[in-house]
Amino acid sequence: MSSSDDKMTKLIAALDAMLQENEDISARSVVRRLPDTFKHASDITRHAERRRELETHQERQAALRSLMEKANKQSKANLSQVIERKNREIEALIRQRDILIASHKAMILAVSEMGGRKAWLRFFERHQTCVKELEVLGAMPNASVSALSHSRMIPETE
Repeated sequence: MSSSDDKMTKLIAALDAMLQENEDISARSVVRRLPDTFKHASDITRHAERRRELETHQERQAALRSLMEKANKQSKANLSQVIERKNREIEALIRQRDILIASHKAMILAVSEMGGRKAWLRFFERHQTCVKELEVLGAMPNASVSALSHSRMIPETE
């Protein structure tokens, strides 16, 4: 292999590596990478075949960077849309949870009014942690409910 072929092989290998590593490709950066092969940037730019190889890799790098930037912008837009959708889902789940908690409280109050709170609590005898969690969620009524007498249910007339 001649010295010129050897230099061209090293140049292509260096340019490919710089492309892979996304290192700015210029004649000077190649000289810094290959100080034993090239002494000056003009050793690359004055030789037509080397300059053509350099320019080809610079164009490929520009195209790759443009593609990466475009993909990055699309990823940010997609990420923004995903976050927005997830926030809507979270809001819907919070609304549903609040409705279920209110419904749960009403159900317990209704059962308690009918005298069935002790029966309801029997379902949770072995699962006191569930009852505690319901209390933390605010799903348990705070006050005890006593049954209303029949006379209090009939409105008084004047």
